[in-house]
Amino acid sequence: MRKILFIILVALSCLPMYAQQDYKGRVLDAKTKESVPYVNIGIVNRGVGTVSDEEGLFHLELNKEEYSLRDSLQFSSIGYKTFKQAVKDLQFAYDEYPEIVLQPEIVKLNEIVVTNKGAYEIQEIIGYQNTGEKIYGYWKDNIALGGELATKIKVKKGLRKLEDLVFEVASNASDSLLVRINIYDEDGFKSFPGTNLNTSGKSIFHTIGKNARVSKVDLSPYDIYVKNDFILSLELLKIYGAKKVSLVLMAAPNKYTHSYRKYASLAAWEKLEKSAMAYQLNSTYYSDKPARNFKALVAKGKKATNLNISGFVFFAGRGVSGATITNEMNGESTVANTQGRYVLKAQKGDLVTFKAADMKTKLIKILDRTRVNVNLESE
Repeated sequence: MRKILFIILVALSCLPMYAQQDYKGRVLDAKTKESVPYVNIGIVNRGVGTVSDEEGLFHLELNKEEYSLRDSLQFSSIGYKTFKQAVKDLQFAYDEYPEIVLQPEIVKLNEIVVTNKGAYEIQEIIGYQNTGEKIYGYWKDNIALGGELATKIKVKKGLRKLEDLVFEVASNASDSLLVRINIYDEDGFKSFPGTNLNTSGKSIFHTIGKNARVSKVDLSPYDIYVKNDFILSLELLKIYGAKKVSLVLMAAPNKYTHSYRKYASLAAWEKLEKSAMAYQLNSTYYSDKPARNFKALVAKGKKATNLNISGFVFFAGRGVSGATITNEMNGESTVANTQGRYVLKAQKGDLVTFKAADMKTKLIKILDRTRVNVNLESE
């Protein structure tokens, strides 16, 4: 019996040990030799990926023996040519960070030309809005750096420029999160996210603070134009404070569109049928006809419910003169009069902030009420 057991143990000791190894390095610009931050790094569609940090450094746990001769580790970033290296050729260094050099890509000017056919500029709200429903999308502990949460934004055909993005945060357990906004064409496999429509050569970064309830991102400097439906995503780049991520975003009921997610950089996309994240954008639509009694459209084909909300801003039972009231969705703002009274244009689902010196900012979601009185608290 002992001899048999010995033979088994010897046989097991001869089997190859396929342990995960730490593949690490530093990504540099080929011309400037400076670090390239937040590069997407991973084995395409295999669920293994990460992003480089602000110093261009990265760590990736993988085992070369688990991959075929056709598998490659890919490095990709806006403004640079994609670099690939066969997994079998990867060299593991234990006391240094080998350099990975990316070649800058010549930024092509946006080929879209606005002609006299688009002589009229119409400000239009597109996307999807939560109007009080308890519907959420979230990132939990199983999301890795480079993971994305995306939604297809349906629009009427025609040239439009994306001006800004607004989304609502239900909760965030981290001190703050750094995300990247990506805008894709739906020309990927089975109409999944494909070509990145941000041709500016610069990534769109945004930090979500721990106590942030609404985030607004200015897209206008990136000159992003679309002509048809497109897909917008938030990509996780860095977690500040807590090592685990738990970000909950508001979603919206919509049976006419789809959402997509992936769990790591360059991983495969997963389709979520008949669901929408509450991503809302202000855009400029170019038309050959002037707008007639134009009303902003939200969630395509659904007319927005326009309201004029009014009320008083109070502190300790008295009106707050000079309080600033801002509609975070459309950017409109007003100031309360000497009695604390205000009037503001809004629509159902809009997020409105109330601010005054030495007082806590208050955020209100507009539902069906047109009369909104707010009591502020001292800092």
